[in-house]
Amino acid sequence: MHIHILGVAGTFMGGVAALAQAAGHRVTGTDAMIYPPMSDQLKQLGIEFYEGYGVEQLDLNPDLFVVGNVVSRGNPLMEAILAQGLPYQSGPEWMAWHVLTYCRVIAVAGTHGKTTTTSLVIWLLQQAGLNPGYLVGGVMQQNGQSARLPVDWSLQRRPLTERPWFVIEADEYDTAFFDKRSKFVHYHPEITVLNNLEFDHGDIFADILAIRQQFHHLVRTLSGQGQLIVNGLDSELAQVLTLGCWTPVVYFGG
Repeated sequence: MHIHILGVAGTFMGGVAALAQAAGHRVTGTDAMIYPPMSDQLKQLGIEFYEGYGVEQLDLNPDLFVVGNVVSRGNPLMEAILAQGLPYQSGPEWMAWHVLTYCRVIAVAGTHGKTTTTSLVIWLLQQAGLNPGYLVGGVMQQNGQSARLPVDWSLQRRPLTERPWFVIEADEYDTAFFDKRSKFVHYHPEITVLNNLEFDHGDIFADILAIRQQFHHLVRTLSGQGQLIVNGLDSELAQVLTLGCWTPVVYFGG
């Protein structure tokens, strides 16, 4: 499959590009401006990219356009995709259906500390010899990558306990202009870490209640056989769990 990624220079979408290429897809991408560290990663991977959203990119004739949340209505390339009825999908949705469904997922969420905590979880699993896949909102110092597939990843949906681990930084920012849910509702993790919850992203959330609701949407997607690891000192996270929780909870910090 050939996928063309709109917003490829973002840390999340650049990670999606790396994973898609590793999974055997042909990957191209575009963004308004492309600069380090993601430009370096894309060049290192040999992923062809363009600056700007010119409609001539339709001539690439990809099988699917994967759309980042930086893209809004009025974007000339997106308007052309819509006008011609071409297939498109959000980055988190693509991740869910093409990568995460074949893995045991650990998601790290919270207003602060996601990248650091995600990196620590990745390191711990690596030290345990589990060779996880990951997507983190930054470039890992140890290998200069923001994303990779698990060592034993395959396009075979094995029983859950036989699947490889995948660790993902689970962002509460919205998915795309056509899907205003937080990215993390797409991931369906087995293990979820909730670090903290404060008001943030005032451009898309009216107040703390709106963010709390999105965190509860995440909690609603979790299996009763999974595990929720929660900062016990955070009163906002406690408020989220009072809305309903169906997953065993382990607290840290208090």
